Amino acid sequence: MALWEADIDEDVDLQFALGNYGQSGHFEDAHIQQPQIDEATLLAMQQHMAQQAAFSQIPDVVKGFIVHFHQAVLDNNLAEITVAYESGWNKYTEKFYSRTEWPEAEVIAPLVNDDPVFLILYRELYYRHVYSRLQPNIDDRFHSYENSCELFNYLLNSDGPVSLELPEQWLWDIIDEFIYQFQVFCTWRSKVKTKTEDELVMLAEGDQVWSSYSVLNVLYSLIQKSRINEYIIARQEGQSPEDIAEIVGEYGQRPLYRNLGYFSLIGLLRVHVLLGDFTLALKVIENVELNQKSPYTRVTACHVATYYYVGFCYLMLRRYPDAIRTFVSILNFIMRMRQYHTRSYQYDQISKTADRMYALFAICNALSPSRFDDNVANTSKERFGEQFAKMARGGSDSLPAFEELFLYACPKFISANPPPYDDPAAISLLISPPPTDAAAQANVSPNPLDPTHRHLNLFLADVVAQAPVPTLRSFLRLYTSLGAAKLANFLDVDEEEIVQEMMLLKQSSKSVSKVVGSEKDGHLDGHMVATSDLNFVIAENMIHIAESTIGRRYAGWFIKNTERTMRIYDDLKNMPLPQPSKSATSPVSANSAPANDAQSKVPRTGGQKVAWGGAKVA
Repeated sequence: MALWEADIDEDVDLQFALGNYGQSGHFEDAHIQQPQIDEATLLAMQQHMAQQAAFSQIPDVVKGFIVHFHQAVLDNNLAEITVAYESGWNKYTEKFYSRTEWPEAEVIAPLVNDDPVFLILYRELYYRHVYSRLQPNIDDRFHSYENSCELFNYLLNSDGPVSLELPEQWLWDIIDEFIYQFQVFCTWRSKVKTKTEDELVMLAEGDQVWSSYSVLNVLYSLIQKSRINEYIIARQEGQSPEDIAEIVGEYGQRPLYRNLGYFSLIGLLRVHVLLGDFTLALKVIENVELNQKSPYTRVTACHVATYYYVGFCYLMLRRYPDAIRTFVSILNFIMRMRQYHTRSYQYDQISKTADRMYALFAICNALSPSRFDDNVANTSKERFGEQFAKMARGGSDSLPAFEELFLYACPKFISANPPPYDDPAAISLLISPPPTDAAAQANVSPNPLDPTHRHLNLFLADVVAQAPVPTLRSFLRLYTSLGAAKLANFLDVDEEEIVQEMMLLKQSSKSVSKVVGSEKDGHLDGHMVATSDLNFVIAENMIHIAESTIGRRYAGWFIKNTERTMRIYDDLKNMPLPQPSKSATSPVSANSAPANDAQSKVPRTGGQKVAWGGAKVA
């Protein structure tokens, strides 16, 4: 009998027929090995998810801006890059990121196809925003240094010149920000007592981060690669473009390297001033001419910074006439161009630098009175009138005024060497110095390790030495001859001391300065010249005074304004005539034509004069 013919009612062992499928209880998963995910993979997954979340938070207009910015950089479209850099970036910063960071480079990388060059440039803008608007932490300080190294390695160590083109303003900002971050890091690094344990460990391990050697190496390498000094000399000698191209080589022919080389010269000037080497600072720019005809005056921030640091070098080298001449030149330039500066996003920075130069001008004018420019002097008196008067009077009361203006206007000096973070014993001694008695502590400078106070003390030492000069000069102006004993009686000192003060006055009345017509000499060149209109000789205890009063030069003022009026008149004469109105050009009848011809022959004596020389009929 076939199986399917069996009676279904017969007893059948179902367990034997069906087996034990699903009858043995719950599924046991203990014996199955779980997949193992290492910590690095898990961290990468979490980071990727965080980046996706951050990417979704970016506004669409910002995404479009980044894509457009990237395309402009790829195309080397300087016009579009300039608009995106100077306008677009600042616009979206104010709108979306005024109090927070821009998206990190890894987040926006998919928008730019992971372009490494653009991501380096983006990080440069990212960290600049962090430094200017936010408070950078130690990771930001280290990572900004690493990004700067990547950028300069790309520019200097690529196979031949890179094809990148960037606007002059951005190139200056790259060098300027590089030095600024170095300066801020050195200042932050010197404050040992505020560091946490983790920061102390990182600083001990990263002793080469933002080192003076690495920063100077970058600037000197850019100067050598671009051969900018040879380019400037060839331009001054009037050589042909073909000869200049042969001199500077393939790197120096590229505007990118040539501009970076020039800005690195100014950057070196700034770094050496921050380190306190004022002679070397002027030496590195010996080929740079300080005039308003330089092609780099287009980058106003660079132009102003150059004059500020050169003038400060002259001040610290006691070449006060040269410092005054430098400040007067750039301050007049700023006053003439003020209406254009207001359109620049760097207007606030330029105005702050101008205020600091007015303060330095007041200091120089108090130490070496002169009349280079009345407009600058009057503006300086308006802004710092109280300090100006105290410094002009001299004496011990003038020291607080000198100190106040110097600390306000001087650069923020840095130390070339970091604290000994690799020596725990020395660091602990700096954090917790041994106790000293009150008398010894009163004689110690409040910040003995602060470079700014070291330079302040050096400057004030020279001011203290010249403190009696203003009072002595004011007495001598009243006489043509005066006995030494009588002058000593006026000043309540003995005759020997009055002779010493007279010698001090004679010494302060002379200074090394560049003479007129020596503009092509180096910035350190100069001759000993008299800086005062008061001269005297001492013969047999009698002081004979000769004062050469320089009157106001009215002729120069009239000549300058006459030339200015003539230029305006010539410009107006060369302007095109206005287009006649439609009513004037409508056809007239033939009968009126002779009358019009007759009227045109009559001289027009009435009417209002217009700019281009005709007469406007009333």
